Amino acid sequence: MKENQIPQIAVSANASLFLYLKERIGDRKSKVEAYCDLLDKASKRFVSRFLRNKDYEIETNQCHVTITDLAAEWHWHRATVRSYLERMEAFGLIQKITLPKSIVITIPESMSLSELKEEFSSLELSESEAQILDND
Repeated sequence: MKENQIPQIAVSANASLFLYLKERIGDRKSKVEAYCDLLDKASKRFVSRFLRNKDYEIETNQCHVTITDLAAEWHWHRATVRSYLERMEAFGLIQKITLPKSIVITIPESMSLSELKEEFSSLELSESEAQILDND
């Protein structure tokens, strides 16, 4: 083996391990948690309380939010929320309709919301799983 070659090692890991290893800083939501929040809001056809008087009809798999509300809820800067939503749209995970002071977010129907929520909720660590990992 050459001196500057690094041997490759295969590691077996699952989502629970990565959630355990993920750093948690205060109340700030992770990108996965923010996406789960958008899925939840879209499944409930959520409309921000400041927008309830607006004349915009929310359809299935949509939510009507403001950048400021999401930033406060996720404990992110508004610019971070904007760039995150743009990135999620580029990945094809959301579609945005930008209105003067709000955004309507649509979750595309390529995968049902219940399937997506189930997929992401399986990433949630239960307290007992975290304790098992701590003991290892």
